Amino acid sequence: MIYDSSVWKIELKKDLEEIRDFFKETDLNYDLEFEENDDSEQEESEILTIAFIKLQKFAIYSSIILRKLIEARKLSDELIGKNYPIKTFSKQSDEPISIFNGYEIEKLYELNNPTTKNISIKMIAHRLIHSYHFMPKYSWIKIDESLPDEDAENWEVQNLEGVWFSSDKTKDSELSFIEIDIYFKIIEDVINDFIVHIEYNGDGQIVKKSSVGINEKL
Repeated sequence: MIYDSSVWKIELKKDLEEIRDFFKETDLNYDLEFEENDDSEQEESEILTIAFIKLQKFAIYSSIILRKLIEARKLSDELIGKNYPIKTFSKQSDEPISIFNGYEIEKLYELNNPTTKNISIKMIAHRLIHSYHFMPKYSWIKIDESLPDEDAENWEVQNLEGVWFSSDKTKDSELSFIEIDIYFKIIEDVINDFIVHIEYNGDGQIVKKSSVGINEKL
């Protein structure tokens, strides 16, 4: 049980600032040089791999905190009832999804036919925690417009757009996509959600909130 939500909101605020700074300040087109490990062996580490790990850790860890705050009734009814837009893509193949083909989302789902849905914070957090698919989507730009699109070395990452994701249960019906700015907005809304009034009735408690944010309260 969470008794003091401010501790976890501070943690969310810190993690949000760190992940934003990472994607703002990091050149995602730069490959790190060979580095020596503890065994004096050399291995190559690509910056996009590091970015993927950081993003996945942030998404899963923050989603766990979001769900725990909801379960502990530390967020207002207004925020719990608020929906956020995501895009979904129906499965187009009868082929079973496995670890061997799960990355081939363009073959498994109708990526050219998105449907916009509005779902709750709890549902987004649940799908991220139990994510089967978790794939960053980057926007890419051509370096030299005169070269053919097939030239892989002529493309570079411009920025992170969002994340493809699905839970282990939803993967067989649809793939979801959330813009990274929308997920960051969810975290901000949770950080700034502050309960000032609680009413009780026969069916349980009704929670109200003010517009006071964590920065003013802590």
